Amino acid sequence: MSANEPIAIVGMGCRFPGAMDHRQLWQLLCDGVDALAAGEFPDSTADFDPSEFHITDRESAELDPQHRALLLTTRDALRDAGLDENRVAGQPIGVFMGQSTAEHWDNRSRDRAVDMYAIAGAAARSMASGRIGYAWDLRGPCATVDAACSSGTLAVHLACQSLRTGECDIALAGGVSLVRGTDHTVGYAAAGMLSPSGRCRFASEEADGFVRSDGTAVLVLKPLTHARRDGDHIHAVIRGSAQASKGRTAKAVIAPSLEGYLQVIERACATAGLAPEQLGYLEAHGNAAPAGDHLELQAIGAAIGRNRPAAQPCLVGSIKSNIGHPEAAGGLAGVIKTALALKHRHIPATLHCDQPTSAVDWSGLGIAPVRSGTDWPYPETAYAGVSTYGLSGTFVHLVLGAA
Repeated sequence: MSANEPIAIVGMGCRFPGAMDHRQLWQLLCDGVDALAAGEFPDSTADFDPSEFHITDRESAELDPQHRALLLTTRDALRDAGLDENRVAGQPIGVFMGQSTAEHWDNRSRDRAVDMYAIAGAAARSMASGRIGYAWDLRGPCATVDAACSSGTLAVHLACQSLRTGECDIALAGGVSLVRGTDHTVGYAAAGMLSPSGRCRFASEEADGFVRSDGTAVLVLKPLTHARRDGDHIHAVIRGSAQASKGRTAKAVIAPSLEGYLQVIERACATAGLAPEQLGYLEAHGNAAPAGDHLELQAIGAAIGRNRPAAQPCLVGSIKSNIGHPEAAGGLAGVIKTALALKHRHIPATLHCDQPTSAVDWSGLGIAPVRSGTDWPYPETAYAGVSTYGLSGTFVHLVLGAA
């Protein structure tokens, strides 16, 4: 298999505000819904039956809701891929899951004795992937990764690498973040990072921070040649990916940097065999922190926009304007949106961007916000990028193409 073999997305499961699967998510995006303003959301773990996943009642009593959400969403993704859940046992299927916070454990550990049920059910983040491997008796590589808000996309990048080396035949890559405590929220609020208006206004003159939200997503991945051989339905294709730390290219360990964004965009495009200017759309990390947005937009312009034809700017958007920021799963929400945008050749609107920020030179950078839903405007083959940044300093970029 080629070291740069494209990877097919053959199954997708997700549970985000206002959407319990990728079809509902696409409808929400096309309808221009701000789920944060919609009010009540369905419980993403309400249909959890521990016995279905070989979990005893004693184990279930301690189980982190994030693990419940991942198990359910993995089941959804396997079904979407047309994989018989009863016939995957013993197969070399890889499991790569992103989890950054454990607020259930933070709360649980304060006032109750700790035993192995508590450790395996909540304290050990390795169990986010281990539970999935056990539930379906999967025999491929298995790891939980934590790169803050880049956790989910880093899981995808590692899964692609594992598939290309032949370590596994199929890979499950996902991420989860459920807000179950106040400590992180209080800390972010004290740092001025959260939106007092309760909206994620990416790239807007009125951007004032992000909104924490819940989310889970899992992708089923296969080498493209195998997916075609097996007659799989292919949502989209991952052409290339890259991860990198920014090192000390920013003034603080948690701050992003121009250099960090540039290096992963260029590396991901190189592995995809594409020039950066071939990307017609970029799904940004875009969490609506004004300083971070401005820096990311500068990087997109420098790496992609300035080299595109003058009348064909790189379009830029963020799903966080619809569903808030589900942290470790936020990048995967962007991947699913982008995969569906390529599939349908339609880019949904980024909300709350009626007045784009004046802090960047949009036309000079060769970029443009997607203020209303638009069909793919360019005649050439459609390629798009997905960027994420984690507080730990980890950037991840994925390059997607239509199936």
